[in-house]
Amino acid sequence: MQLSKNSFFRLKITSVYFFIFFLLFFVFRTALFLSSYIFFKELPYVSILSSLFIGLRFDVVPIAIFCGIFFFLSNIPVNSKLFLKINIAFLNLFLLLFGFLLAADVVYFKLFLKHLTTEPLLIKSHLDYFISLAFENYTFVTISIVLFTIAVYYFSFKIIDKYYKKPYTGFVFNTTTLALLCIIIVVGVRGGWQRVILQINDAYINGRVEGELRLNGVFTSLISIRSMTAYNEIDISPEDSIETVKDNLLDFKKEVFSNGKFPLMRQRVTFNVNGKNYNIVFILLESWQKDYIDSFSGTSYGVTPNFDAIAKESVMFDNFYANGQRSIMGLLSVFFSFSYVQGMPYLGFGLENYGQTRLPAILYKNGYDNVYVQGDTRESDNGVALAYYLGFKEAYGKQDIPFHHKYEQINKGYDLEGLEFFFEKIRMLKNPFFAFYFTTTTHIPYAKTILKELEKYPEDRTEKTGYLNRLYYADYSLGEFFNKAKKEKWFNNTIFIMCSDHQAYGVGGVNASLEETKVDRTFKIPAIIYCPSLFKAEKNKILASQVDIVPTIIDILNINTPYSSLGKSLFSKDKNRFVFLSYEGEQIYLINNNGVFEHDWKIDLNKKLDYSNINKKLLFSVEKAVYNLVSQDKWYDRKILD
Repeated sequence: MQLSKNSFFRLKITSVYFFIFFLLFFVFRTALFLSSYIFFKELPYVSILSSLFIGLRFDVVPIAIFCGIFFFLSNIPVNSKLFLKINIAFLNLFLLLFGFLLAADVVYFKLFLKHLTTEPLLIKSHLDYFISLAFENYTFVTISIVLFTIAVYYFSFKIIDKYYKKPYTGFVFNTTTLALLCIIIVVGVRGGWQRVILQINDAYINGRVEGELRLNGVFTSLISIRSMTAYNEIDISPEDSIETVKDNLLDFKKEVFSNGKFPLMRQRVTFNVNGKNYNIVFILLESWQKDYIDSFSGTSYGVTPNFDAIAKESVMFDNFYANGQRSIMGLLSVFFSFSYVQGMPYLGFGLENYGQTRLPAILYKNGYDNVYVQGDTRESDNGVALAYYLGFKEAYGKQDIPFHHKYEQINKGYDLEGLEFFFEKIRMLKNPFFAFYFTTTTHIPYAKTILKELEKYPEDRTEKTGYLNRLYYADYSLGEFFNKAKKEKWFNNTIFIMCSDHQAYGVGGVNASLEETKVDRTFKIPAIIYCPSLFKAEKNKILASQVDIVPTIIDILNINTPYSSLGKSLFSKDKNRFVFLSYEGEQIYLINNNGVFEHDWKIDLNKKLDYSNINKKLLFSVEKAVYNLVSQDKWYDRKILD
């Protein structure tokens, strides 16, 4: 049988549907822009046009996920008009559902300046309300979507009835067609050819406003719902949980809670440190373990001589904790200033679609130039995309860093070149500035020397030796950075903050020996603040964690922009301090002056919770308050930074 134009009939009709889906998303993206024009009006025309085009990447993901199977089945050479009509009917059904979701998203965005996330899950329990909303408040939109879908349905069936012919059964043609369709669908599901599947914060590479125009409510809902974990039922009232947290949070007489609609948002009225207009350089240390840092552990491994020398001139925090156990949790705590709790989307999977304390954006609002660099690839933890969302105007990853040394393996990035690149980027910033670098060389796996000339211990392919050699290399890189920085005019007016993202897997945590308790072995990390012109060297024993970084920087720089945080300034004299730790949300811990209080949701899920102990109540109140305020978008007023 010869190929004829009818041999491509199925491909043509599915292609037309693909175009119709794109048209639907385009129409509602345009409607989003017009209905919320005040929000988007500052965008240049080029950014508006590019967002309309780049937004197609975020449109294709839900189309491919929900409709891909029907595009594929429609092109299977089954000689059945009914079979083809059934698949087309399903495509029409999704056309209708997408239409309603996109319309709801336009309305929702106009009201709250955010896209839908997990709200579609409420449809079942609030069906009457949504029906009344659709047919009373937005009758024209509802009828238009229904009529459009019916029209597409009617004409597609008419076309099938008129032009349908027996499909061409040639093996090569059909195999090639279906294989290509599979590739297109898989690429569509991933949102492109990139290494990491497309996520929400990929939209924010040019800032939040442009990012919101690229996104659509179907995509944001899909990503948010897919990443949700089950919320833990805590029968403390939301009001009670918030008041309990507030009683333990404020830096007494130096801060005020500034907005009743955002109960934990607070504002500085007086400051503990006068560091106004100082620069901030923050270096987040990948898996730096206290056990092997001589200045913290009192040992003599000799692999961190440069860090140890800096630490002796710094404020060393010996009782400092990571709030989680993964890099992404460290970034969450450092920049958003709270710990992850179950029930919330993960960072990069919808969490950023709620109002957040974005430290870089706060500093930028107060005149601070900025830059973000991570030694690992741009896609690692979606760091570069996340950086743009956070408010950094420039962000770089491994692909941007030139390499000068010959390494045996190039998987993660390397801190010698990374910190050199970071230094050059700092030199281009205007004062004052906020510069952030995330190291990478000490990431697992460790059992291999990075650079032979910087091999402190003879290589034996064990994890510990590999880690010590990598730490020695990373410390050397840090030393080279500081040797250059000390020659710069901005050095004496710069505060350097360094802490780990989490403990080192395999050679730290439960495998470590420095700390006595399991919680300390799992969560304790090194942290220092180095600025000899502002701070006297000391070993500080206060209870602290990564969520204290935001309040500390706000305090040091004398910034009165409101912020929300689970932490307290490291320079507060208030003795009432606590840290809340979360191991993937499944195990939670609270440490305060009264000791350690913990709960394992996997083991104790069905047990009645004990609130009689005031410290246990605080533990559960923190989780309840964070979940409620974030999920209800009452954690932080996004309008402050828009």
